[in-house]
Amino acid sequence: MTPSSSERFERWFPGRVLISIAVATVLLAEVVTHLPERSAVEDQLGNTAEYVGRALGTEQQWGVFAPDPRSTSLRIEARVAFEDGSTAVWHLPQGSRIGSNLRYYRWRKWLERIRSDGWSGLWEPTARWIAAEHDGGPSPVAKVELVRLFHDNVIEGPQPRYEEFTYFTYVPEPDETGR
Repeated sequence: MTPSSSERFERWFPGRVLISIAVATVLLAEVVTHLPERSAVEDQLGNTAEYVGRALGTEQQWGVFAPDPRSTSLRIEARVAFEDGSTAVWHLPQGSRIGSNLRYYRWRKWLERIRSDGWSGLWEPTARWIAAEHDGGPSPVAKVELVRLFHDNVIEGPQPRYEEFTYFTYVPEPDETGR
C-alpha cells in the first residue's frame, strides 16, 4: 500500500522538522499569551504571540478564573424598529438549559467581542445581519440599535437590574431594504 502524501511528509526529515517548528511555535504562543502582563517576555513577544493565536484560531480568554475573575454579568440585545412603528428585540441564541452548552458556547464567546469597543469593526456587520434576519416582514427595517446590558454581580440576594447602554445604531440605506 502506498503511503498518503501526509504520511510521506511526516516520514521525510525536513517535514518532521517543519512540523516540530509549527508545534513549538503554537505552544510558545499559547504560553506567552497567558503570561502576566508587564513581564519581560510578554513585553517582547506578546503582540506576535497574540497574532499567531488569532491567525490559528487558538486565541483564548480566561477571565472567569482566579486571580481576577470577571464580576460583571454581560448581555447584548438588538432593538429593531420597523417603518410602521412596530419593534422587535433580538437576543443571543441560548438553546435549552440541558445539553446545548457546547453548541451555543460560541455565541457567548462572540458576545465578549461584539460588545467591546476594541472590536467596533464588527458592530455594523452585526447590525446589518440582524436587520437582514428581520427583513421580509410586513414593514421594512428602519433602525437597529445594539445595546449593552450589564450589572455587577452580588454574592447574596437577588442580582441587581441590568444597566443599559446603546452603543451602536444602524440605519439601512433606502436601496438596502428595497424601499
